[in-house]
Amino acid sequence: MGELDSKWPFILVLFTILFALGYTVMTLERTAVMQQWTTRRCELPVMTAAAFFKPDTDPRTATAFAIDNFQFCIKSYIDSFMNLFMAPIHAIFGQHLNAAGVAMDSVNTVRTIAKRLYDAFTTYVAQYFRRFNVAVYEISRIIQYLRMGINRGIAVAVSSIYAGIAMFRTMINTIQFVIKVVLIVCTILLILIILLFFVLFPAIPVILGTLAAIIALVVAMTSIIPGSIANDANDKKSGFCFAAGTLVRVQRADGTIGATAVQDLRNGDQLAEGAGRVTAVITMNGKGIPLYQLDGVYVSGTHLVKGLDGRWKAVAHDVRATATAHESTVLYCFNTTSNTIPVCGKTGTVWCRDWEEIGNEDTKGQFLWNYVVSRQLHPGADYSVWRDNLREYVNVAAVGKDTLIKTVRGWVKIQHLRLHDRILDQTGQEQTVEGVVVAEVENAVAAEPQTWKTELYEWTATPGAWIKGVSTVQSGNDVVEGMALITERGDFILWDNEAQKEVVARDFTEVGYSSIHQTYAFVESRLRFTESP
Repeated sequence: MGELDSKWPFILVLFTILFALGYTVMTLERTAVMQQWTTRRCELPVMTAAAFFKPDTDPRTATAFAIDNFQFCIKSYIDSFMNLFMAPIHAIFGQHLNAAGVAMDSVNTVRTIAKRLYDAFTTYVAQYFRRFNVAVYEISRIIQYLRMGINRGIAVAVSSIYAGIAMFRTMINTIQFVIKVVLIVCTILLILIILLFFVLFPAIPVILGTLAAIIALVVAMTSIIPGSIANDANDKKSGFCFAAGTLVRVQRADGTIGATAVQDLRNGDQLAEGAGRVTAVITMNGKGIPLYQLDGVYVSGTHLVKGLDGRWKAVAHDVRATATAHESTVLYCFNTTSNTIPVCGKTGTVWCRDWEEIGNEDTKGQFLWNYVVSRQLHPGADYSVWRDNLREYVNVAAVGKDTLIKTVRGWVKIQHLRLHDRILDQTGQEQTVEGVVVAEVENAVAAEPQTWKTELYEWTATPGAWIKGVSTVQSGNDVVEGMALITERGDFILWDNEAQKEVVARDFTEVGYSSIHQTYAFVESRLRFTESP
């Protein structure tokens, strides 16, 4: 025992030297392993100490990195084992295929004889078919030219309409700016009159008369100019939403008709009167948004409602609606399979459009919506830069619930974000989450983790434009729930797990909460064109 006590310091020193030597070797080996990670990641020492080789840029923890690498290596070993196990079976099937090849040769011989007979027959009628094909080709070419001419005419007409709208808007903004300047000048003059009252006393009646005339002119201009300063401010703060407590007609599982409050509706709920089912639930910040009352329903003024004349129009333009001082801190809206929502009014059902408004069956309307969005996102840019965005469909803009979003406090899963949270925009500036969306995505696979994204507008450095990206949703037969955000400026930063990089994408509105009012005229006119009574 005394001899062992005299040797333990030596043993301890020996183990310390061996540990230091091993750590030094592993540190030197780490660089080599990381450079050859693809080929060496499944070596037993590397797999055991995978946490030691985690790159600094990888957002996962060392434990998660090691677990993922372990699972990958085990799968690789299993695949190798299965290949070895199946090799004899493949050999047996190969022998069967060789036997089948002899039979196929016989069949091919018969086919060759039949082909010769067919070629001999077609030789006699080839000249007639040749003339027929030439005639068909000429007709198809004429039809293509006509189609191209019609499409160009439509594009020119739409471009002219929106150019006119933009010019009109510019004129209004210019007049509003002049009005603001005049009001500021009048305020300065009033302050000078107060400060220099005794000096300017003889000329005060003239000055006050002039100011009164100027103010009267400004008031008259603001009353006759569409989109005045006050109305423009209200437009920019509008949405397509209902106040909390609004009741929607639903069809229960037992077939009975009932009513459910908007805050209690969920995806998949069946609506009454043939309105289909709910496919997206939108929760919005309602602070400061003016609401109207229409047949007892509190709703935003820009929400589209079917009027007494059967036409779709903004609530503010409906004869039944009155402005109120009512405010709901949280507002709600939905997407449905019919693009309509049956709301319970005092005297009956009030039919409203959903958030998407334009139906999927209106392929021309969907095409024009993509045109409106792309034009609005690229003011002054050449059409060729964003023409590939034009599709005859608009998919739901959503990402998987586990997708990471860049916020002021780092990367956060989108499912943990709430109204009023602060996230970062394209320039790294803070902005507020104005809305949170939970939406269904069809023909997908309900796999974990959910880090996919649909076909979003993504910022592409070359050619410096918002271009629709590629969907990473795995095709399947499931209906999964994704999420989306609504932000003030309309963009946010997500982590693309597939490409392992940051991506700047457009939000659920595509144009941004502060600019969505610029699309109201197009949507209302499109619905009047397609669904006029």
